[in-house]
Amino acid sequence: MADPTIQTFCCHNRIRSPPAIKLMSEFDTDGYIVVCLVSSVFGIAGAIYQIWIRHEDGPTHHAVRRRLGGELTLSSQNLGRQIIVWLAVADLCASLGVFLRSALWKYINDVLPPDSDVDDTTNVVFCAVSSAWIQYFYMCTWLWTLCYAINVRRQLGGARYAIRTYHYYVWSISALLTAVGLTVLYVPDADCHNVHDITTAYMRILPNYIMTYGPMIAVMVANPVIYYQASREVDRQLVARFSQMSNTERDLMAKFKIKFSLINLVFYVCWLPNLVNGVVLWTMWFNLPFSMVLTVWYIMAITNPLQAFFNSLVYQKWNCRLRFRRQASSDSSAEVRRRNRTSLVTNEGTPLLQPKTESPSTSTLHLHHPSVELIPKPTRSINSCSLV
Repeated sequence: MADPTIQTFCCHNRIRSPPAIKLMSEFDTDGYIVVCLVSSVFGIAGAIYQIWIRHEDGPTHHAVRRRLGGELTLSSQNLGRQIIVWLAVADLCASLGVFLRSALWKYINDVLPPDSDVDDTTNVVFCAVSSAWIQYFYMCTWLWTLCYAINVRRQLGGARYAIRTYHYYVWSISALLTAVGLTVLYVPDADCHNVHDITTAYMRILPNYIMTYGPMIAVMVANPVIYYQASREVDRQLVARFSQMSNTERDLMAKFKIKFSLINLVFYVCWLPNLVNGVVLWTMWFNLPFSMVLTVWYIMAITNPLQAFFNSLVYQKWNCRLRFRRQASSDSSAEVRRRNRTSLVTNEGTPLLQPKTESPSTSTLHLHHPSVELIPKPTRSINSCSLV
């Protein structure tokens, strides 16, 4: 799991703080380690499925590119797919880190720094590096989740960022926050259990909690808002495109909203236990309900690595084949609707008292002329209820 509490276990344990010692002894049990191993295997499998096994139908499976403003960028749908892939890559690295760390804890004794006054630099370094690896890549998954929501909203509005922009922000922000939090925690002596000076201990431990929980809370707050706006935009575009709400349009709207809700639900299920754990530890440290804390920890050990597995279920195309773009179609009702719309545009441009003298050939020319647009003009293609 990714939690700042584990990183404090990597400090030298010279002071023998009773709450810390009791938590560390429970953390290093066989039962907890086995739970981490099993859940991380499912996480690795889900990430591998997203990266290498999942296949896309239609042209979005290929890396379609086009030049925009002199810069070569991915098409809108393929950009969404690329974000999902990089989210899975970060999930794979994090789950693999959980698996390797748990395996070493299972088969190598005294991986955690022992309860003694002797310097144990090797244990501290291994514990700190493995925990930093897991925290960094899970923080990347949080930011990639936010990027996917931003991309959906901007795509519906007719704008988007290049994939390199998302890469720049995700990897650099995660590295900066992880480095700052762990540097304050471990430098210079990796002795964060110095309870003789409560103020100093808080100043060393608290920044890492802020750097970890800050992005997590930001995604929890921002994603529902962004997806709510995206749902309203889907409603607006459907109404603007068809000027009526049939069962097909209602079904499409419902599928989008369900998918957005499931993406938010997965994130909350996977990471809300971490937030609860942090609140309990900081408010009840000297009178900890150990049974409650351990229950939350086991939940975290299950849900954190399973994020990749759950993402493989919600970040995929659904069976919905409705497009907004005007294109050739064999559907007679759609063809009639387009002809009626074009006829309405021509009639509105004709003076009321002027007789229409257009020939059928002229009318056909107007129908296919580029200057004639549907009103309101369809703005974006929404295909397969995925926006990827």
